[in-house]
Amino acid sequence: MFGWIKGKVANAKERVRIAKEINPKSFRVMAREISELADACSQVCSPKSDLLQRVEKIKGEMEQLTELTRQPEFKKLSVQRRMELRESMIQSKEQILESMQEAPSPTKLIQ
Repeated sequence: MFGWIKGKVANAKERVRIAKEINPKSFRVMAREISELADACSQVCSPKSDLLQRVEKIKGEMEQLTELTRQPEFKKLSVQRRMELRESMIQSKEQILESMQEAPSPTKLIQ
């Protein structure tokens, strides 16, 4: 009997966690973080690199996503679709971080 109650509580906690992750406000916060990372990355990258173009594209997508989350239609998206969107945002964030690590140093001098 206690196992059944424990299972119900665990399921409720999982639903609350997922609801927080797919909340429009959470998407806006994550999009803002990714945009800030993209700004930092664009300052580190060389102006003629493909990397800069990719980072600028991600930054534009984050701006579009922020606007989309303000629309009532966003709440009508399925939970699965919002989870996929969240995973895509996480991948974009990881790509930007990797790009920043791969970027050449701005000077040849060791600091």
